[in-house]
Formats: sequence, structure tokens, C-alpha cells
Amino acid sequence: MLTPYPYPHPYTAASACPVAPDPGTAGQAVLAEGLSCSMTLPASPRSAGIARQAVRAALRAYALDPLEPTAVQAASELLGSAWRMDPYGELYLSVRFRDDELRVIVYDAHPAHTHPRLAALCEARRRSTLRVFSALVRDHGGNWGLGPSREPGGGTRTWATLPHRPLAGRAKA
Repeated sequence: MLTPYPYPHPYTAASACPVAPDPGTAGQAVLAEGLSCSMTLPASPRSAGIARQAVRAALRAYALDPLEPTAVQAASELLGSAWRMDPYGELYLSVRFRDDELRVIVYDAHPAHTHPRLAALCEARRRSTLRVFSALVRDHGGNWGLGPSREPGGGTRTWATLPHRPLAGRAKA
């Protein structure tokens, strides 16, 4: 960053997603509850790769490594499905950790259909693109769903919740 001020300067604080809280002292745990990362991506097949990298980095920064394989794949599947349904708009990805579970949400601008049969066909098509995602979330012990977006612009919201299972708490096979 080019700045006339000596670095670091309070007016030139750098920020990026993800930003992990400073643990203060070595050995102090990073609080996973602080994970809150979101981004808007173009409706493009490349966006899934960008999302995979961002989710992976965020989970590692907050010591949520056990969730990484499932969450990275879930974000990729959700973005791929959203891109197929709305290939010309923008996609919004949100990753948050609250109450011992990771929430992965994708919004797209595909509008709800007013005709009931068209709405049912559209939902069936979207669900069929999420078969792998559905099995992945179920195998992890999570939940998922889709419905109208709560955002002012409308569209569709697809989400998954993945419970956190720390390595120490897992049963050994």
C-alpha cells in the first residue's frame, strides 16, 4: 500500500476477509464465534473456486479446520447451483460461525415464480443440482434448505448449517 504515513498508521489499517482476532498471547485460543465473512461474486463458473479459497482461509484463520472439507465443498456446490439458476447476475456468499455451527449461505437473484407449477419445477431443478450437496450436509449431521431471499432485491437464499465437531470430541474409529 502506498501511503505518505509511516506504516502502520491508524488511518491506513489494512483489512481483508478473513481477519482473525489477535490472540494476544501465544497459546490463547482464537475465538471461532468471531468468524463472519461475506463476499459478492460474479455469476461465473470461476466464482466457486474463489469461494473455496476464501472459505478455506477463513476456517483456518479461526481454527475451524475440522469443518474445512465439508464447508469448502458445500460453498462450492451452493455457488455452482446458484450460478446455473442465475448465470448473469451476482452471487452473495456468507460464512458465519454461531452457536457451535457453521452457517454457509448463498443468495442469487433468481426470482420466485408466481405460477405454482413453474415454482415447483424451478425448486425441483434447483434441488436436483444440489443432490451431492444434500448428501454431504446430511453425512456431516447438518441441515440445509432453500427459499425466498429476505434481501430487498428478492431472489433465492440457499443455506446449510454444519455442526462443529472438534477433533478431541470425535469418537475414534
